[in-house]
Amino acid sequence: MATPALSRKSAAESVKRTTLSEAAHQAIRGSIITGVLAPGSKLVVGTLADALRLSATPINEALAGLEREGLVTCFPHRGYFVRTVIPEDIEKTYSVREAFELVAVRHAAKTADNTTIHQLKENLRQARQSLQENDTSRFSDLDMEFHRVIWNSLDNSLATRVGELIGAQIRLLVATTARAPGRFRGAFEEHNEIYLAIRNREPARAASSMRTHLYNAKTALEHAVAKDAGSSSSKSKPESKRHRTGAASAQSVPKKKK
Repeated sequence: MATPALSRKSAAESVKRTTLSEAAHQAIRGSIITGVLAPGSKLVVGTLADALRLSATPINEALAGLEREGLVTCFPHRGYFVRTVIPEDIEKTYSVREAFELVAVRHAAKTADNTTIHQLKENLRQARQSLQENDTSRFSDLDMEFHRVIWNSLDNSLATRVGELIGAQIRLLVATTARAPGRFRGAFEEHNEIYLAIRNREPARAASSMRTHLYNAKTALEHAVAKDAGSSSSKSKPESKRHRTGAASAQSVPKKKK
């Protein structure tokens, strides 16, 4: 028996709902990975719906998607909260990241074309400029884009999606912790070493440079998490008060323009 075709009206409504859910997903996700919505913040559906000028349905669908990404946590009878990083998260994320990125960087060093090499070189140029201007937010974006260029060299849509999921976790880790002093300059130098290895077609050197880069990034995050944990324990608040503060911060999602 043939599957009945969707009516034009129901198909249009389905597409519209998907579009709105995706828009909500991107808006909330962006606010989480940039730290606008702080770790531990309660994500109140009504507040988010008002801020984004959407109904509750696309907000709920967006939050469910963000939970699957590992950016939010849903507690029964309490709702959704921005996930708070613990030391174990760093270990789990970086064990997967290292396996993935070493495959990608070796492949890039073997096969990268002139376009990929130019993209990496231009990324480093802009990163150097952002350091000179002390624009750490711009540098963080360029940092992730540098790795994205390497993932994309695999020319594999599944690998790209895996990279984006890992990237979101990394941005959450960085947004959760205090930025390690001097880490930006070190990251830039490490990226440059990776670029030179790719440009010179040296897969072993590229993998070694990437491994060093990831080790240093992981170590900096571990130190930052430990420092934040020590700071938080000395200034602990009642749980209910933290949740009220978190709920208020959910209003920080940029409002959708009319």
